[in-house]
Amino acid sequence: MISLKQSKAPRNPPPDEVVERANDLYWRSGASVNQLTRELDLSKGALYEIITPMAAGLRCPCGGGEMAYTNRTARERGFVSCTTCGLEDEEEHVRDYLDEQDYSSAVELTAADPGLPQVRSDAQTEALAAPPPRNLEKLLVASALAGLAVGLVLGGLLRRR
Repeated sequence: MISLKQSKAPRNPPPDEVVERANDLYWRSGASVNQLTRELDLSKGALYEIITPMAAGLRCPCGGGEMAYTNRTARERGFVSCTTCGLEDEEEHVRDYLDEQDYSSAVELTAADPGLPQVRSDAQTEALAAPPPRNLEKLLVASALAGLAVGLVLGGLLRRR
């Protein structure tokens, strides 16, 4: 096995076979990073250096790049990043945005040809009219309300003493 743990000299990149095996094990097995480092005889730092992002099968909304998962945690949480421009967002938001973008492009193309019928379903109309999901705003409002409730309860308890 190739060991990068004890090397004090400038590190040479590990052989392609090690890189390929590390990526395969990292992305396809449920083994912990500690188990992988022991099996591959690499340090955690060396393992993370050779892991390549896993393609998410989405193009970047900014254009040109491909969205990918930078690590397993990002994949589990559905968080993607662009390998070209660095855009980071939730996979669901990117998919929704791209679907809307594709639909808008299709509508523009059909609108340019007066010979084609322009049919839009109610679901498509609602999807275009609906604002994007506001998870962060919901979280902030819920946190503020929870804080207010806790403050009222504590104030009531302190007043009784």
